Amino acid sequence: MEPYPEEDRIAGLLRELLAQSGVSTADLEQRLGWQTGRLTAFIEGSQRLSFDDVSEILLLLGMTPTDFFARLYGSVPPAAYSPAKQRAMERLFERSLRAVRSAIARRAAWKRERNDES
Repeated sequence: MEPYPEEDRIAGLLRELLAQSGVSTADLEQRLGWQTGRLTAFIEGSQRLSFDDVSEILLLLGMTPTDFFARLYGSVPPAAYSPAKQRAMERLFERSLRAVRSAIARRAAWKRERNDES
């Protein structure tokens, strides 16, 4: 399974953050309750992780998804914003995340219905 270019970017930044944190992948997997090798497989590009998986990793590394993706795509770091602006950005991010999850759920339901009709 060939990873998408964005997955490579995310994996690369996660590798960098892990190295900076000093936390081993085995320790992080244990803290997440994951099977041994799952995180390593993602970082090496042989397994995919969901957005929720990446969010769990970031939480343990002390980074918010907003900070992570700002760093990943080179936008203005959220730390440069005022506290009120940071809260507004976090709310916007959470609202966007809910919308994406809802769209994915609707599409999955549509696919199930379509398969049931076949």
